[in-house]
Amino acid sequence: MTTPRVERIELPDGTFMEGPLLGSQMPRLYKLPDRHTERVPDCPMCELEGAEGHGHGCGEHIAEEALEWAKGFGYDLDPWQQWCIRHMMSRKPNGKWAARNNVLIVPRQNGKGTILEVRELVGLFLLEEELIIHTSHQLKTSLNHLLRLKTVIQEYPVLDRKVSNIREGNGKEAIILKPKKILIMGSDSKYVTRRRSSKLEFHARSGSATSRGFSCDFLVYDEAMILSDEQVGASLPTMSARPNPQIAYTASAALEDETVSVQLAKMRLNMRKGRPNLFGAEWSVNPHDEGCARDEAKGRKSNYFITCPKHDDRDDPRAWARANPAMGYRISLEFTQDELDNMPDRKFDIERLGIGNWPSDEEPWITISQPAWKVLVNEDPGFPTPPVVFAFDVAEDGESATIACAWEHKQKRIVLEIPPDGSRQGTKWVIGRLDKAYKKWRPLAIAVPKSGPGAGLLDDAVRKWGDRVYPVGPGEEAAAFAFFMQQVKDKRLWHFGEEKAATLWHAVGRADTRVVGDGGKAWCRRDSESDISPITAATLAAYVLNKKRRNYDLTNTVA
Repeated sequence: MTTPRVERIELPDGTFMEGPLLGSQMPRLYKLPDRHTERVPDCPMCELEGAEGHGHGCGEHIAEEALEWAKGFGYDLDPWQQWCIRHMMSRKPNGKWAARNNVLIVPRQNGKGTILEVRELVGLFLLEEELIIHTSHQLKTSLNHLLRLKTVIQEYPVLDRKVSNIREGNGKEAIILKPKKILIMGSDSKYVTRRRSSKLEFHARSGSATSRGFSCDFLVYDEAMILSDEQVGASLPTMSARPNPQIAYTASAALEDETVSVQLAKMRLNMRKGRPNLFGAEWSVNPHDEGCARDEAKGRKSNYFITCPKHDDRDDPRAWARANPAMGYRISLEFTQDELDNMPDRKFDIERLGIGNWPSDEEPWITISQPAWKVLVNEDPGFPTPPVVFAFDVAEDGESATIACAWEHKQKRIVLEIPPDGSRQGTKWVIGRLDKAYKKWRPLAIAVPKSGPGAGLLDDAVRKWGDRVYPVGPGEEAAAFAFFMQQVKDKRLWHFGEEKAATLWHAVGRADTRVVGDGGKAWCRRDSESDISPITAATLAAYVLNKKRRNYDLTNTVA
């Protein structure tokens, strides 16, 4: 990483700031996989690996080893590149990848190709993966990637002498290592010797048959903004035979023709929904929308919108830095200004600001309209004040769960929150996370559904908090729904909005209802296409808060 130079930077309003202006090392949108970053005493894999003397958890140490290994071969990675590799190469306690799917969306020339180089070299030489396949939309992109890897390998004899052949041309481009002898269990339960080689192949995605028939350990879809469903459908099933496969989608933002970016958009939506077994990161800006006031009269033709605190200006260098982690290092302000002056606005938005032409999330907003929910946004309602009620619920498939909190603002609004780490994969974490919140806030009650998947944790909750647990039966779920909908109608609720409470936002957009009893309604978990536990938990929290606060005694919150 080169040292950025100090400079005086002009801002769109005519004022100046002192540089350097450096790119953001954290993405605007991301989803992290679940794993141990530090040693956990109750984890047998952490205990086993702890004998090696490192302080990392079992999910972190392979990534740290890979980063240290790559440093020895000239890879002086930026912090954001190291961050991505740590999460891409993190593991579960059972040794499987914590992120089977990886989505990395970064504007051009920032260095995402370097991340792939490190991952592929580590797979070849350190992990000894049997087959890695690198695909790009164009063959020349794959060949350029091959050339960069070849240069690194030939520069370091310790790598070069392990290589059997580097094939170039004839559509059979590959890096093949010399075979090694391994022992495997034969059919007669006796060990036999086999010779196995690691190989990295390079393909262009030409037609739906690309990579069909290959069973690889690591599959790369580079230039994933041009990737069809047919191509993915042809190649993904081949990986099911591998014991621990991994896939990476790397791209800049979706193109103007959104039909070619459908697959990338699908993976990006999975990232935003917090799907399990996935690591995703997107460097981009939050652009103005058509609801923002325009400012052509002020002469800023490159922006068109009046500056507002929630959105980023196209012509503001600070916005460029948010979308480009290499800004100030490999990408200069002068060059970016030339791009702004000479590129069509929409092209600049895609290539430099990461503003993709993403297909619609297709959120139906059947029960609560999006405008009705949006008007209830308050991103800074202040610090929670007693009385506080917590609630939790579990997704219908049992794969994830959510903790919600409700408290009353002095303006007589019920504030709904999803605490940090309050919406996660699995269910084993729920009681422990809630217990920490309980000790801190001494809540008025903890609402637990008596029916549905969440009921499986009811006994544990009662053993932990006794009569502070409020079991909500099916009949009361209808009352809770009716109360919640009345609060929405009367604008008596606040929530944190799409950016700060994405799981709640998307749950409201997807949630439908079911009939309960004599014409009543409740949220329908079973027929929902995605996890709606954020809204079901929030509804229970708001309902129990309203019911319990009438008899609230402040001394109940004192430990």
